[in-house]
This record gives sequence, structure tokens and C-alpha cells, in this order.
Amino acid sequence: MIARALAATQGAYRGIDRQLLANAGALALLGLIVSMAASPAAAARMNIDADFHFAGRHAVFVVAGGLVLALVARLSIRSVRRLGAVLFAISLPLCIVASLTAEVKGAARWIDIGPLSVQPSEFLKPGLVLVWAWMLSEKAANPRFPGFGICCCLFGFAAAVLLSQPDVGQTALLSVTLAGLFFLAGLSWWWIAGGAVGAVAAGFAAYQVFPHVRARWEAFVTPEGPGGYQVGRALDAIASGGVFGRGPGEGIVKLQLPDAHADFLFAVAAEEFGLLATLVIIGLFAAMVLRGLSRASRLVDPFAQLAAAGLMLMLAVQASIHVAVNLALIPAKGMTLPLVSYGGSSMVAAALSIGLVLALTRQEPGRFLFDHKGTRDG
Repeated sequence: MIARALAATQGAYRGIDRQLLANAGALALLGLIVSMAASPAAAARMNIDADFHFAGRHAVFVVAGGLVLALVARLSIRSVRRLGAVLFAISLPLCIVASLTAEVKGAARWIDIGPLSVQPSEFLKPGLVLVWAWMLSEKAANPRFPGFGICCCLFGFAAAVLLSQPDVGQTALLSVTLAGLFFLAGLSWWWIAGGAVGAVAAGFAAYQVFPHVRARWEAFVTPEGPGGYQVGRALDAIASGGVFGRGPGEGIVKLQLPDAHADFLFAVAAEEFGLLATLVIIGLFAAMVLRGLSRASRLVDPFAQLAAAGLMLMLAVQASIHVAVNLALIPAKGMTLPLVSYGGSSMVAAALSIGLVLALTRQEPGRFLFDHKGTRDG
């Protein structure tokens, strides 16, 4: 019986893209290492006696994310589609509940469950991407199906809820991801250009409505002012690290950097381990995203193709925003580095997304246009 169970387990994971899985694992391992460096400074700033408090919790989150990834990676395409609908149906109301809770650092995005704080918007993102892919695949099968319109309506609902928290960063991330999915689904360039104009108008409206958006934009254009403190310290940390870094635990600027273990982990990695380490992180993300997109491009099922590509695009945009903020290329946003930064919701949601891509791109007869040898599959 045990042998039969082991054989069934091995069969469920046969065909998993090992290269994509290895890239994700390497990023999670690097996150643990950098978290060890960032944890003492974060603990001291929050008056926590245990220097490696956050590193220990981060390790627990990595294990939890790995378990979620392992469970999701064995799902069928139909089960992935259903899971997306369930995720969206549960996480959107939870985001509404979170918006009604007490604010933390000027935003109401978390729900306290015992000792844990859950951020529902992290799970809304992959759920929404899967539902979008479902609607667009139905549009591909039936041109009369209002797939584009449904996607826009779902985005409008999600954006309204996220902006009520307020969470402009996640809203921008979802808007870019949706634009990418529309492009992959064959929407006319005129509609995409119109969406870009609408995004600019929405950004201007956010500047007028939300004081923290106005403050962050003004800090971006005048970094020498008091509002540019965070990004200024991040740039100092990156410059201090040089090519090879100051060494593990030797960083100085990180002591002055708020959220060094989360939103500014890239700067901590640069100070402690240098430019080479940051290039490794960027290279691993690039390899993971390109691998996922390459596999998605050869899938036969329209839903699987759009869903896998949309999830990889979402992770790529989120990582790009994190790095760009640390390099002062865009206004500051509270955005973690997927699989690397501290944060239970962020880690588990990122691992969930990778698991979904592994499930969608699992090597099975008839699933790909061509097999790994370049011959016709099926």
C-alpha cells in the first residue's frame, strides 16, 4: 500500500518543470539568506529582543509556501480554473473586510487571525488572473462572449476595493497585468492605447484624492526633501555595498532603513552582498519568467496558456516595481519582492502562483504543441 501511494505521488509530479521550480527555490533560498542580514536591524527598530525574530518567521513562511506549491502543482487544468474562481470569490470580500479594519501605517489591508496578519489582496491577485484568463479563453472559443467586458468589470470591482484601503500599488500591478493579458488575447492596439490613457488619468485622480500618493510623488520629484527619506536611504545602502558588498551582517545604512526586511530588501542585499548579488537576483527572476512564458507559449489549451503567462507577468511586474522603487526609478510603493521579501501572505501567494504555473505547464500528452525535443506533442 505504501509503495502504491509513493508511486501515485511520483506520478502526480511527473512532468513538472524542474528548471522553473529550481529558479523559484533559489530565489526563496536567497531570500532566507538576505532575511538573516535584515532581521537584526528590523528587530532593533521594533524593540524586539530576538535578533533573528523575522528571519525565523520568514523560514516558517517559506516552508508554508513550499507546502502550498507542492499541493497546487499536482492539480489538473480544470481544477486550476475552479481554484481561481474560489480564490477570487473568497479574497474579494475579505479585502472589503480588511478595508474596514484599523489602519496600519496609513492603510487598512490586513486581517488579524490569531498571531497572524493576513493580507487578502495578495491572494486576490492570482485568483483574478485565473478568472481573467478563463473569460478571455471563452472569448477565444466564442467571439460573441463578452470576455473583455467581464474582465474590465471585475477589474473595476477589485480596483474600487483596493483603492478603499488604499492600495494604489496593487491596483497598478493588476492594471498592468490585465493590459498584458489583453495584448496576449489579441485585443486591438487602439484599445490598449486607450487603456494607457485611462491609466494616466487614474494616476492623476489618485494624486488629487489620496494624500499619501501626493506625498510619495512629491518625494519622488524632490528626493532631497523629508518625504524622500526611505528611498534616499535605500540608494545610500546600494552605493555603500559596491560590487562585492560590505559582508554579511556588516551593513550600516540598513539600520536607518524602514521596512528593510520587506519593501527594501533589495537595498539590504545590495549593501551586504554587493552588486553581484543583486544581479543574481535579477537574473534568477528573468530566467524564471522567461522559462514560464516560453512554456506557456507552447500550450494548446487557451486558458492554460493565458493563465500561465498572466501569472508569470504578474510576478515579473511586481519584482520590477520592487527593484525600481529601491533604485528611485518610480515613486515609493509598499511592494514586496516575490519569494524573497519577508511577509507570510506575500510568500504563500507567490508560491501559490508558481505552483499554479507548474500545474498548468506540466508535461502531459497533448498539452503542448511541441515536446521538449521540438517534435509534435501528442
